[in-house]
This record gives sequence, C-alpha cells and structure tokens, in this order.
Amino acid sequence: MDVQALVYCKRDNGREAAAIMIRQVIKLLFDFAIHEQAATINPATMVATRYIGRARKRSRTMSAKEIRLYLRTVYDSNMRRQFKLALHILLLTLKRKSELLLARWEHVDLDRHEWIIPEQNSKKGKAQIVYLSAQVVEMFHELRRLAGDSELVLPGRSSRRRPFAANAINHALEGLTFDMDPVTIHDLRRTAATVLTEHGFDKDVIEKALAHERQGIRAVYVLAEYAEQRKRMLQWWANYVEGMMNESNIVVGNFKTA
Repeated sequence: MDVQALVYCKRDNGREAAAIMIRQVIKLLFDFAIHEQAATINPATMVATRYIGRARKRSRTMSAKEIRLYLRTVYDSNMRRQFKLALHILLLTLKRKSELLLARWEHVDLDRHEWIIPEQNSKKGKAQIVYLSAQVVEMFHELRRLAGDSELVLPGRSSRRRPFAANAINHALEGLTFDMDPVTIHDLRRTAATVLTEHGFDKDVIEKALAHERQGIRAVYVLAEYAEQRKRMLQWWANYVEGMMNESNIVVGNFKTA
C-alpha cells in the first residue's frame, strides 16, 4: 500500500510515465534486496502497471514563437543564473542534461570551441566531442566566472565539489509558468533536431550531434564524425535562435557579464 500510494500520487497528478518509472525503480531495489536476503517479497510487483497508465511517447516540439517565449520566460524568471545559462546551452548544443551537470572544466577548451564528454559521463558510454558555437562559448565563459575555483562547470549550491542534484534543473523549469504548453528538457533536443531537419541539414550529421547510435548495416560501415559539418550546423542553429530573438525585439537577459 505504501508503494501504491506513492505511485498513484504521481499518476493522479498527470505524470503517468514518471509513476511507471518510480514503480520500476522500487521493483529493482527490492529485486536486489531479495537477492541479498535483506527482503523476502517485492511489494512493487503487487502494483500492476496496467492500473498506473501507459507510458506515452512524447513528441512535443516548439515553434519559432515558442522558442522565443521559452527563452524570454527562462531569463525573466528568478531561477539561478547558472540554470538559465544551462537551459539555453542545452537548447543550442542538443546535449543531455546529465552530460552538462557532470561537465568539468578540464573537459572544456574554450579557445578551440570544444567540450569533451568523457565516456563515463555519456549515456551511451562513448566519449564525444561537442563543437561550441560562439554564443555557447560566451555562456561557458560566464559559467566559468560563476563557478569560481570549482572544477565543475555547474557546482552545486551546498558544495563546490559536487554538481547540482539531477532533478534541480527540472524542478526549476517545472516551476515556470509559460503562456504555452509545458516544456521539458528533452523537448529542447527534439525541437533542435526537428528545426535542423526542416532546414535541410543531413540526418547523419544531426544524429551524430545528438550522439544517437546508428542501427543495422550503417552502424558497421558509416563511421564518419562529420566534425566540420557539425560545427557549421551548430553555429547556424545558434545564429538562427539568436536571430529570432533579435527580430522580435525580445531581450532574454544578459549573455555577457552584467
């Protein structure tokens, strides 16, 4: 009943996918406990997923108008400056939140406009190079000043040696009120990939920027990194987003030092 109450609370707030995930995490925890002879039953198995809901594949992408509104709302909010910059960087680099939270300054070369994501920080377990646009480099420079003497790009509030909690940026984003449908962090990657596809950029280059693994025969024979193409594409994307903001006379905040 304790597990059911926790899961159903999330479900009843309209977060069915999150409720299913919570149930799965609890199930895995008790599977391990039973294996270690610390428990004899798994209470999560008695909370059937068919009564929680069905995880739906999210397909939300933002229009040009919504991208402007997203950035304006983020920069006009009272959230931490680091989070504002992080949410903007995630939109422009197509990277995952966890990869940015774990980033260290030893992995960032602002002179070369490169950010290395080591294999231990990558979801796919494979090191990758992120080519930074001029706009993102400027944001990283500000994060460098905000980080002080920390080795982390985004040091946590309580300790300069630890990054922010994994859900901290999510909670900050969820606390904003948008004059449009809600936005999740993963929607940023999907939006960028969609716009780039619509503007004719090569699918393989976009997939490489997303760090998606190729499938089938192409995974064996197509090993290109598309470095120059990715540099041009990500700079085009940053210019595109900046251009939309300038055309609409929207001031989204100080990119440079205030």
